[in-house]
Order: sequence, then structure tokens, then C-alpha cells
Amino acid sequence: MVSYISKLATKTAPHFGRVNSSNLMSYIPNLAIWGAASTAGLFVFTAGWPTFQDTFYKKIPILGSYWEKEIPPEDRIN
Repeated sequence: MVSYISKLATKTAPHFGRVNSSNLMSYIPNLAIWGAASTAGLFVFTAGWPTFQDTFYKKIPILGSYWEKEIPPEDRIN
């Protein structure tokens, strides 16, 4: 005897709009490149700002001395 199924047995995959988990995996390399490029651009454009120099750049272990300004003693105002 043949048994019939009254409805299809389906599962819905979790999604956010058109992006699901397998689709997101294909976007990861592209998102990583754009994230690294935007971070590098942020560092380039904020390198001359004293607030960013004091907060971030001077604390970099090897490169932090680049942003330290040595003022000769004869040029200092006491």
C-alpha cells in the first residue's frame, strides 16, 4: 500500500533579507578586504591629528617613537 504525504516537509534556513549563512560565507573575503582598506584609510587620514597621536599612535610598540616630538632645549619656552 502507498502512503501519501499531505504536505511537504521543509525547513527554513535562517536568513537576514536575502543573505543566509551559505551566502554570507561567499561575502566574507570581500568584507575583509573592504574592512582592512577602510581601517588603513582611517589611520592615514588621522595620522596628523594630535588627539589620535596621543591616544593611539604613540602607544604602538615599535612605530610609536615616530610621533614623539623632541624639542631642543634652546627652543623650549619655560
